[in-house]
Amino acid sequence: METSPLHLLQARGPVTVVASAPTFPPYTSPGLTANLVCRVLLAVVANLVCLVPLRLLYRNGELAAVVFILNTQIKNLETIINALIWRNDDIMSWWAGYGWCDFDAYIHNISIGLFVTCLLAIMRNLAQQVGLMRANALTTRERRRRNLIQALIIFPFPILQLALTWPLTAQRYLVGTLMGCNWIPHPSWPFLIFFVLPPPIFALITTGYAGKCRAECLVKTWADIYTLFSSPFLVLIYKRFRQVHKTTETALCGNRIAQQRSQRTRRKLYLMVISILVPFLPIVIALSVLNIMDMHGIKPYSYDQVHNHASPFPWNTIIFFPSSEISWTYMNNCYIPIATAIPIFVFFGLTKDAINDYRQVLLFFGFGAIFPGLHNEYDPDRTVTTSGGSFGSGRLQQTLTR
Repeated sequence: METSPLHLLQARGPVTVVASAPTFPPYTSPGLTANLVCRVLLAVVANLVCLVPLRLLYRNGELAAVVFILNTQIKNLETIINALIWRNDDIMSWWAGYGWCDFDAYIHNISIGLFVTCLLAIMRNLAQQVGLMRANALTTRERRRRNLIQALIIFPFPILQLALTWPLTAQRYLVGTLMGCNWIPHPSWPFLIFFVLPPPIFALITTGYAGKCRAECLVKTWADIYTLFSSPFLVLIYKRFRQVHKTTETALCGNRIAQQRSQRTRRKLYLMVISILVPFLPIVIALSVLNIMDMHGIKPYSYDQVHNHASPFPWNTIIFFPSSEISWTYMNNCYIPIATAIPIFVFFGLTKDAINDYRQVLLFFGFGAIFPGLHNEYDPDRTVTTSGGSFGSGRLQQTLTR
């Protein structure tokens, strides 16, 4: 956040409201309006496209993925609320955010912790499944044990951050145009150790699980070359997928449906690893560097000094920031959860079960009368026959197996 002298002072009852800069009409601009429309519209779409993947993953007992999607949806909902409430630079008419912004600080901190720990749990489970070299599904007991381990990975660190939110709050909160409520941490060693450094550390561990296999992989295509230079660990895991394919190839040869399903799963899994890890690691490192720079040195921590002797204003002060005083990075980091919905939808919202769920929704709204093909269940594993059989006409079967 860019800092400037706080020169507009206003008392609202027992609360002091401070603005970083005066604002004058017009209180909005085409760019600000476009940003408002984009973040609200895209956040709504992102949450909608995650509903079916959330339902399917919950039904399959995927704890880490379910928590990850729920956390993403909550962050997008937070973006929508904050943008609509503080949608322009008319500071004098702003609501001070009593109650909501006090609570929002806890949502913000626990969501950041859940984002990195859920990715770690998902990737650790992926690495273990690859390492097991098995093609059969987990038993109920194995699934419960896996979910227990994932819960122990996911929740302790966010809970710790939640407990430290109040002690480390240097000022009540900050309100900015579009981005709304923001937590103001005290720039001391607890903030550095428990909030700034853990995200890149978790990201590096997550990437390390992706590169669990340490054998070299032959680069054959330009896509493999790009992957090699983007993240060397990702190419290494591809060789493990090929090893799994070789061990199950004999069993799959006699079962075309299982072979097709295995090929699709392997392809989606490989692309999912690339789409999450390649952008995730540099972004989280860059954000941590910016946070360290904004600290301007590490200060000693004292609860009494932070909460009872805040300076230059009382701890209960609320700070208003117009868009002109907010850097591009802080203004637009809300698009990270929005963009996260893309791989969620691509890899979990376009499966056979997901498409059939969409088909059922369309049938519920009466689209079956317009598109009769909606009455036929989508099955990409359906084999092609030369004559009409139990699977229907050959033309329909060719369409379904493409």
